[in-house]
Amino acid sequence: MTHENVPALLRPLDGELSAEARSLAGNLRVLFNGLGTSVRRYAVRRSRDAGAVSRYLNGSRLPPWEFILELARDVATHRGESLADETLEFLRSQYRAAMEARGNPASLLELTKQQLAEADRKAQQSALQIKVLAEALQDRASLLNDVELQLRELQHRDAMNQLHLDRVTQDRDELLQQRARLEDEVAKLRDELGRVGKRAEELESECSSLEQKLAALEGPAEGEVIADAMTVGVFDMVGFTRLVRSLDEPNMIALIERIQRVYQQIAAITGVRFSHIRNTDVTFVASSASAGAEAALLLTESNAFQSTEETRPQFRVGLTYGRVYTHCGVLLGATVTLTERLCAIAPRDSVLADWSLIEKLRQEGTLTQGANQQSFAAQAMWQRPVRELGVVEPWLLIRSPSSDDGSSTPSST
Repeated sequence: MTHENVPALLRPLDGELSAEARSLAGNLRVLFNGLGTSVRRYAVRRSRDAGAVSRYLNGSRLPPWEFILELARDVATHRGESLADETLEFLRSQYRAAMEARGNPASLLELTKQQLAEADRKAQQSALQIKVLAEALQDRASLLNDVELQLRELQHRDAMNQLHLDRVTQDRDELLQQRARLEDEVAKLRDELGRVGKRAEELESECSSLEQKLAALEGPAEGEVIADAMTVGVFDMVGFTRLVRSLDEPNMIALIERIQRVYQQIAAITGVRFSHIRNTDVTFVASSASAGAEAALLLTESNAFQSTEETRPQFRVGLTYGRVYTHCGVLLGATVTLTERLCAIAPRDSVLADWSLIEKLRQEGTLTQGANQQSFAAQAMWQRPVRELGVVEPWLLIRSPSSDDGSSTPSST
C-alpha cells in the first residue's frame, strides 16, 4: 500500500464545521479507515467521484444518507459481520443532527424525506407484524375450538361410560390444562395485536404528517398554460332571474338540483366537461365537434324547467371549434370570445355555431351531406359584425330531419 492509500493520510477536517458535522465526519473517517483502502479506490468501487468522497470524509460537504449506509455495510462486510441495528441507528441520529444543524430549506427537505422513508418502513413492518399476529391468533383460536369440542365429547363420554372413568379423567385433565394454556396464549396474542395495531395507527399518522410537511417544503407548482384545439360552448338562460323571483326557496333549491342533474346526465352521455359557471352562463368543452354539438342540442331540448311558457327561460347556445388556452381552469383566447358573442346573438332555444365547428362536423362525418343520413344539419345565417371580431357568418345548428336520433333528452326527475 502506497502512502497515498494509507487511511491515516485523509485530508484534515474542515476547520469551520459545526459540532454535529464534525462528529459525523469523525465517525465516517473511523469507518472508512476500517476498510484499509484509498479514497480513490473506494470511489471507483462505488462509482462515485473521488473528490466528493474526500469532501464527505473531511466534513466540507454533508454526504447523502445512501453514502453513509453503503459505507457502513461495506465495513461490516469487510469484517465478515452483519450491520448492527445499533450502529445504523447511531449513524442515523448523527446524520439527522448534522442536517438539522445546517438549517437551510434543502437540508430540512432532505431530512423530512428521510424521516418519511423511515416512518414508512416502520409502518410496513407493523403491517407485516399485524398479519403474523392475526394468523397466529386465528390458529390458536382454531386450536382452542378443537380442544373445546374434544373436551365436550370426553365429558359426554365420562357421563355415559363409567367403565373408563380413570382414562377419561386423565384425558380430561390434560385437555383442561391445554385449554388453559391456549386461552392464556390467545389473550396474550390479542393484547399484542392491539398494541401493534395502535402503533401502526401512530406510524400511519406520522407518515401523513410528514407527507404534509414535505408538500409544504417543496412548495406549490406554478400554473401551466395549456393550448389545444377543442370545442367550446356557452349556454345562456335568458329570463332565468325572472323565473327565480317567482319561486319560493324550496322550489328554487329543487330547480337548481334538477339543472345540476341535467348537466351530469349530459356529461355522462357526451363526455363534455362543464368547466365554468357564472350566474346563468355555463361554459362546456369537448374534444370533438360531434360531442359538443350533441351536448348543445341536449341543453336546448332539456325539460328541466317545469314552468309555464310565460316564465320559462330562453335557451341560447354559442358553439365554436378552435385553439383554446387553459390556465388554472380558465379558458382564454379568441375562440372563447367568439363563442360568447354567438351565444349573445343566438335565436331562442337555438344553437349558433361558427364555420370552423361546421367544417369539423363534416370531417367527423356527422353533418348532413346530400342524401346521407347523419346526426346534425346546419343552415347559414346572415352575416353581421361582432364586437372585437369583425364580420362573421354564423350557422344555425339543428338535428338532421332525416336522422334517427338515438339520444335521449336528459330528464328533470
